[in-house]
Amino acid sequence: MTARGIAAALYALTALTTGRLAGQASTAPVKGAGFYASPDGSAGGDGSRMRPWDLATALTGGSGRRVQPGDTVWLRGGTYRGPFHSTLTGTAAAPIVVRQYPGERAIIDGAGSLNDTFVVRGAYAIFWGFEVVNTDRTRCCSTSSNFRADMVTNYAPHTKFVNLIVHDGGPGFFVSTTYPDVEIYGSIVYNIGYQGPDRGHGHAMYIKSDVGPVLVRDNIMFNQFGFGVHEYTDAGSGQLRNIHVEGNVVFNSGLLSNNSQSANILAGGGQAPADGITVTDNMTYYPPGYGAKNIQVGPVSGLSNGSMTVRNNYAIGGSTSLYVGHWRHAVVDGNTLLGGGGIDTRTDLHATARVAPTPSTGTTVLVRRNAYEPGRANIIVYNWSGLATAAVDVSKVLHVGERYAVWNVQDLFGTPVAGGTYDGGSIILPMTAVPPPPPIGMASSPAPVTGPLFNVFLLARTPR
Repeated sequence: MTARGIAAALYALTALTTGRLAGQASTAPVKGAGFYASPDGSAGGDGSRMRPWDLATALTGGSGRRVQPGDTVWLRGGTYRGPFHSTLTGTAAAPIVVRQYPGERAIIDGAGSLNDTFVVRGAYAIFWGFEVVNTDRTRCCSTSSNFRADMVTNYAPHTKFVNLIVHDGGPGFFVSTTYPDVEIYGSIVYNIGYQGPDRGHGHAMYIKSDVGPVLVRDNIMFNQFGFGVHEYTDAGSGQLRNIHVEGNVVFNSGLLSNNSQSANILAGGGQAPADGITVTDNMTYYPPGYGAKNIQVGPVSGLSNGSMTVRNNYAIGGSTSLYVGHWRHAVVDGNTLLGGGGIDTRTDLHATARVAPTPSTGTTVLVRRNAYEPGRANIIVYNWSGLATAAVDVSKVLHVGERYAVWNVQDLFGTPVAGGTYDGGSIILPMTAVPPPPPIGMASSPAPVTGPLFNVFLLARTPR
């Protein structure tokens, strides 16, 4: 790719969540005015492009509470040092949207604070496309829940978190138990947590719900100290009801810890009964020999839960590929369990699953189109033959003549691994082993490389 092409691709990565690439229309219901926040903005600004607010002011409605339902707050590029609280409140017909400005990289940095980095307390709000990080370099050793603070926490109903990049904090997302109608979509979460003397702490997503629905869909999560999806609650601290984990890619959860193991997906905890749980169409991976359960639905203890569905998941590796605890009504079918310990169930059910050793030939390629941004997709490749490249049909994502770029998610801000003008059919992606991104504060990542046997890519349309 030429220098000009690389520059365009990097533009796309920082702008691909703005809905402005290649002339595409925004899928967010942006109807009202546009306001601006900047790292060098001030409370005395008016929210205009020339006189932007600081982020704290913008997230409380701006000076004079000018931000109204249907408006958009654009985050200009640069680093905003937190923590921050949003009380922006829209309506069902006109949510308020907070988005990264086109072509710029907006970073919200917890910067070592013990308080949660980005807290949402206003209903009917959408948070889209920016980055949340904690650049504190301390990764050991504590058992305190606020040793490395939560990154994005939700204390409001009717909220959406779309295509965010969240890394190197405590839990990446935390959804509090009493707020219904929450969606986390298309986000990339990695290097979450810290090492404690007892175990690795910090999960990509910590989800609870008394009522639901909570939808966790089409996210990519990898290389945490703790679990990937941690759908869990302690006794007396809330419920697990109507939570749906669908179409996510979760790999190498727990592999940053040096003294514990954690599942890629856990659904079920110390408060019964969990009910209305679905775990469907997810794709997971563990390297050979890793001893954790891969997908665990229901606790190991004797708690009896309500209804759940586990369907069409693709689980590779783990001491147990799929563990099913105690449920009064369970649907478990269509799952593919390869190269691990197969299925272990405590529920009387007739589970259908393909259980087999890891294949030695061929490839399995899955493409998940982004529901919010045309021209964007997650690409997952299981490369059983260890081939140098993989052919991926993206004809349902791109149109002939469109420009595009592809990144390996383990080198998200590096040079694209492929790109150019789409001429139809399949594109060729390298299955090279990419070093995992080092957690902040560590010289290198303890997590193993996944290529050439397994790689995950992000595809995005780029400007002409």
